[in-house]
Amino acid sequence: MRTDFKLPLVLVALALAVFVQATPAAAVEFTDRQLERLKAGKTVKKPLSTVGEGGVYGGSGFALVDAPPEVVWQAILDWESYHTVFPRTRETREVSQRGDRSLVRVVMGYALVNIEFFVKIRTDKSKWQMDFELAENRPHDIEAARGYWRLFPQPGGQTLVAYVTAVKVPMGVVNLIPESLEKKINRNLLACPKFLREWLEGAGASRYRPAKS
Repeated sequence: MRTDFKLPLVLVALALAVFVQATPAAAVEFTDRQLERLKAGKTVKKPLSTVGEGGVYGGSGFALVDAPPEVVWQAILDWESYHTVFPRTRETREVSQRGDRSLVRVVMGYALVNIEFFVKIRTDKSKWQMDFELAENRPHDIEAARGYWRLFPQPGGQTLVAYVTAVKVPMGVVNLIPESLEKKINRNLLACPKFLREWLEGAGASRYRPAKS
């Protein structure tokens, strides 16, 4: 990964309306150390301060990907590859699509339980943003979910990837999770930009790029 550039200080608005009440928009600033982590190929994670309380998990994760936004955009819309890109994902299938909106079925697999749900997707390529929200009128094993992917073009053909989410899991499922694993599960949830980066810089490197003549 290139490191011969200056990563500008990025402000990401986390206007995430979670469940019943909307949380206030908050600007996230990267510290110098976090900027260095991004440039070194590390993931910056900002978990919710109340992780696990009431079955709520989430926060935000950021990674710098050595690919332009056009390539990263294709990857986050490549439902067929999600089971390869993201751990614990067993199936991601687009059920319907109309314009910039889609309905996607998701199945997550864990040692003791499979979790199935549907999410409503809305894309805005002009902002490089994909929003997702639980489709409550479809079968769902979680109580709520909302968030977004956001891409920020960087010098040298790179992309800063932001992933923001909040998920509410039924307490019956939470009670099956050992307390020692809760923070690990949340870290993995916020590591989605890392898994995407590894895919785009590894096995999926040529999947979304035009073939060279």
